[in-house]
Amino acid sequence: MQYTGLQYSDTNSSTLAGIKQDIYFLGKCNSASISDGDLNRIINKYYAQLQDVIKSVNENFYMCVATTDLVISDGAYIFPDGTSGTAPAYEKFKSLWVALQPKDITSPLVTEYERANIIDPDSISNPAYVFTQPTALMFGTYFVLNPLVTDTTMYPVKRGIKMYYIATQDKLVNDTDTPKIFPSFHDAITQGALIDVHKRLGNSDASEKCKTLFAKRLKDVASYASNRIPDEISVIEGQDAQGGWCYPFGQNSMS
Repeated sequence: MQYTGLQYSDTNSSTLAGIKQDIYFLGKCNSASISDGDLNRIINKYYAQLQDVIKSVNENFYMCVATTDLVISDGAYIFPDGTSGTAPAYEKFKSLWVALQPKDITSPLVTEYERANIIDPDSISNPAYVFTQPTALMFGTYFVLNPLVTDTTMYPVKRGIKMYYIATQDKLVNDTDTPKIFPSFHDAITQGALIDVHKRLGNSDASEKCKTLFAKRLKDVASYASNRIPDEISVIEGQDAQGGWCYPFGQNSMS
């Protein structure tokens, strides 16, 4: 699947190499003290905690959109797993959209996508039933889309399937990688990593101080992420699925 990327990106921000240099400077150590592989593991340990805090405020900060072609097949499509293309692996499924009959099969319009119903495969009691609405049977690593497409004049539909999902935690692997968190909190990764670095170097007091500072930065990033969500977020015109009047005690009409 192809995808529209994550929310955070700043090519001018610190890279993994820059974070390492900060750790060496503040920890008064170098690559001879802690191997590159060990340091990467320590950095990603605390980077993951910062991502978790942001997701706890609003997981949609890490939402992606992946697309794939709608083709004649057995209806099975694999969730983004990070092994092919540029789409990162998925952690949490959000919604699925399908363009079953676009006017132009090479370029479906946004208005031609239908939201698919999501069901448990075990809820199927009649295997012979032919679905009329886009319906996805969800399995562990893939889904099966119904109704099955068979018309060779209509398929394949380019990018006919669109999936919204929350990506798995990002890891810093290459020295040029940039953390996908707010740039002003890149230093928190450094402070977190220094907890383990100081402990390994025998600096227990310094390790405890970094632990206190990192805990504060976790609270700070949660507050910062929360403040980035507009107060005006509410029901959107035309998207409200709520019913009509509702009264307590079953009194559903006015007297």
